[in-house]
Amino acid sequence: MYFFLIAYPILGAGLKYIDDAFDELTFNKKIAVLLAPILGLFWAYTMIIDPVSATILLAVLIGVFLKGKIDNYAHGLGLAVIAVILIAAGVQLLFLPLIVLIAAAVLDEVGNDIVDYNRTSLDKSNFLHKGIIAFFDQRWVTKIAVLYVALLGVFPWYFFLAMLLFDGAYLVVRMYSRSREQISKTICA
Repeated sequence: MYFFLIAYPILGAGLKYIDDAFDELTFNKKIAVLLAPILGLFWAYTMIIDPVSATILLAVLIGVFLKGKIDNYAHGLGLAVIAVILIAAGVQLLFLPLIVLIAAAVLDEVGNDIVDYNRTSLDKSNFLHKGIIAFFDQRWVTKIAVLYVALLGVFPWYFFLAMLLFDGAYLVVRMYSRSREQISKTICA
């Protein structure tokens, strides 16, 4: 249990570091490229040791892959490492929960894209609009799906907590990245 509560935030933070190194240019791309295969090894290991973890992390991977979010060579490198290890080592999956979680991950990515594209037209003073932005910005569909599967007794409850920590670490790195971006703009102005 404790391993997953430590591993998931490391994976979430690493993923966002790589994202923002390429998308926002707030972190070092060379470090991101070096980090990607290490993160891929850790991601694969976290999948191999437990079928529930394999199911959750594969659903996340498939969801972002289907939405085209693996959009830089560092993410491609990490994905290649994961794929090679999983093919070589094999992985146990829970197929029905995998289908549910893939659908949830895709819905999260679609909702996140819609919120991002329409952020300027959404009324941030409107409670409903603020709720929609927060819900999809923090990708709650997947977390709720993990909670639901845990409530059914298929997953241990701590995987819901692990997902909260995954996304929490992702958001902390995003906030740090944005603060670096703001500092850079202030210095340059």
